[in-house]
Amino acid sequence: MEHELEKKDEKEILQSELSGTRLLLLSVISASLYLLLAILIYYFIYEESVTKAFDHGMSINMQVLTGVIAGGLAAAGVGFVIVREPVAGVLNDFYIVKAISNIRFNNFDRLQLSFFAGAGEELLFRGAIQPLLGIWITSLVFVGLHGYFKFKSAGHILFGVMMFALSVMLGYLYREAGLIAAMTAHAVYDVIMLKWMDGSEFAESSS
Repeated sequence: MEHELEKKDEKEILQSELSGTRLLLLSVISASLYLLLAILIYYFIYEESVTKAFDHGMSINMQVLTGVIAGGLAAAGVGFVIVREPVAGVLNDFYIVKAISNIRFNNFDRLQLSFFAGAGEELLFRGAIQPLLGIWITSLVFVGLHGYFKFKSAGHILFGVMMFALSVMLGYLYREAGLIAAMTAHAVYDVIMLKWMDGSEFAESSS
């Protein structure tokens, strides 16, 4: 009973601290930081404008369509795996997953989080860093910074490998289709997973 009350208090604190305008502000600040870093990389290393990251690939309409399909398929695949053992039992060991599962987002929260994360992270990692380090090393850095690499059990390893594969997919999507395709896929994946992992239902299923 005491443990349940502590979990409830934790959720209420997170909900009060990360909701509405404050959450939007956090998203804007994060995306602005990604943009600034990307601009600096392009200016000092490539000696070009960051807009160069958008120069290659399919037409915008085809990039969006490709991204929607890729993001939807990725969410379906990840969703299929994480509700089953050995991954289901270890999800709350990952900070980001645990934090998200303790917050109940509204539709606007999900959309703005997904939009800013998809646009900002893909611009920095795929658009700016990947041309320097390549798809595989960039994906290792990306997944490592998100805290998805843990080696405590088969479930932890499988989840990390799955997130790495997802990042590699975004890398190839950027290379073959374009940056908007990667941004769209990332955003679509995020919005689907945020909806599916909504609040207490996911927290209970993954505890």
